[in-house]
Amino acid sequence: MIFSILDIILIFIVLLLLISLIIVIVTKRRAIIKSNRKIEKRYKQEISFYDSELTRINYIYNQLLEDKTIKQISQNNDFSNIQEDNKLVEQKKIELEKEDLSQRNKKLWDMSISIQKDKQRISILKKEIENKHKELTDSIQYAKRIQDAALPSTDILKETFSDYFIMWRPREIVSGDFYWMKRQDDLVIFTVADCTGHGVPGAFMSMLGIALLNEVCANINIFTKPSDILENLRTFIITTLKQQMGTMDPKDGMDMALCILNTKTLDIKFAGANNPMYLVSDGELTEFKAVRNPIGLYPKLKEFETIEAKAKKGDYIYMFSDGFPDQFSGNSHKKITYGRFKNLLIELNQKKLNSTQQQQELLNYFDNWRGDFIQMDDILIGGYQI
Repeated sequence: MIFSILDIILIFIVLLLLISLIIVIVTKRRAIIKSNRKIEKRYKQEISFYDSELTRINYIYNQLLEDKTIKQISQNNDFSNIQEDNKLVEQKKIELEKEDLSQRNKKLWDMSISIQKDKQRISILKKEIENKHKELTDSIQYAKRIQDAALPSTDILKETFSDYFIMWRPREIVSGDFYWMKRQDDLVIFTVADCTGHGVPGAFMSMLGIALLNEVCANINIFTKPSDILENLRTFIITTLKQQMGTMDPKDGMDMALCILNTKTLDIKFAGANNPMYLVSDGELTEFKAVRNPIGLYPKLKEFETIEAKAKKGDYIYMFSDGFPDQFSGNSHKKITYGRFKNLLIELNQKKLNSTQQQQELLNYFDNWRGDFIQMDDILIGGYQI
């Protein structure tokens, strides 16, 4: 399925509006919760004061009873009138304090009613947020179906390679990593790309990348150079996103490893933008280095280069994003690194594991290494056996 740039922009606008709406709702909910916590704190303070006042009054009252008993025994009847006057004064004080406490109690009751109303409003707002979250999630799930539909079908992979696997694990529902493939006669051009960002922004860039690849690679032949394709893609990205040097706008783009394989002669032509490619043959790994430039605007632009090589039946080609080697461990807080990644691929080939087994081993290694640490980025590894 081919998406025009206009379609991609329309999808972007719709999802951006949904995301803005959910941010506004969440911000409002947080403000209400914060206000509610302040009211509850005041409510607790008033109750504490109320309890202390009641304790004090009970103490005074008990003291009065004790004083009355003692004075009746120890004092003469000449002081009885004075005692009665003092008692009346104390009782008056107690009545005034009780009246004050009654007013405080009424105030606390009003506050309690206000808190209850706030809780009801929060409950309604929570339900609204949950509904909006569901709507947003449903929209992103639909966007995932669109992204999945834009990826190459398994038929072209099965027809081209004797064995293959695609280890694709987005950090969120949709991914900024994508793979793409096109076959024309004996030539097959395939790539793994890593767009700026992840989630919804990365997915928009991936859809743009797929659309531009379909346009740039409409016609390929034996003279087509991967470096020319990357140069054309860079020009399209800069023009489409209206990128200008010196501005503060984010320089969106993508890293990409792109290979053209002649299925008849097994000649390989490769070009990379930041992302390399590995060829494992007879247990030995050869790295095809990439030019240290993205596909997009960059302070110091370098020309992309084409590397040519010869492969043979049974060799494995690996393309990947940086999500796997850059993943941190939950135990050591260290990255997997490209060195460990290379050694792992060599070991899998030396064991002569098929693609399904290799993918499972990579998944197990990644999960064991990550532990309880969050997945840092989108993960994409393509393994293709010639």
